[in-house]
Amino acid sequence: MTSLFRKFTTTSFITALALGVIAACSSTSSSQVSKEVAPTTATSAPAEEVTTTTMEPEAGAGRISFVYGPTVGDCVDHRSVASGKPVTVNKLPIPDGSIKAEKDVIFRLSCDLPHQYEIIEVTEAGLPSQPPPTTEQFLAMAKKKCPAAFTTYIGKSFSSSSLEVGWILPTEEQRNRGIQFIGCTAFDPKGKMVGSVRDSQR
Repeated sequence: MTSLFRKFTTTSFITALALGVIAACSSTSSSQVSKEVAPTTATSAPAEEVTTTTMEPEAGAGRISFVYGPTVGDCVDHRSVASGKPVTVNKLPIPDGSIKAEKDVIFRLSCDLPHQYEIIEVTEAGLPSQPPPTTEQFLAMAKKKCPAAFTTYIGKSFSSSSLEVGWILPTEEQRNRGIQFIGCTAFDPKGKMVGSVRDSQR
């Protein structure tokens, strides 16, 4: 009887010990799986698309225009060739991208390359031809006409967009010859854009 009790007790102890070891191993495995899966989940999120940059394409990437007539869809920089090569005048774009100085140029390039402005509309100022209109008169018309063109081209109202509206106006010489275009533009005040903003709803 005593021998049978000892045998039963020993067997129960071994069984309990084995179950304890299995439970401990099972717990460790679950913990390891959680640690291995977590990093995979964290790195699977898609990277955010970059649409603004401070990079400047080289001179060979575009075409220089000393006299410019804007076309809808053009992607351009306002640059200067005073140093012998076209260099961006303003590192961050400003609303008025017009040619103002003798060495200023409009640098046209592919919209896939970093650029300051995209032409979203070309319209006539409709000002009296004599005397030749002043810069102030052109600016007033640009501020009146370009915001509506922005909404149509971008697909989002100017007031709720991350982009800004600007313009490229005729030079004084062009105005004296009766040229009255207003090239409305979209630009990102944080830097150069990459890709077209047409229908982007940015």
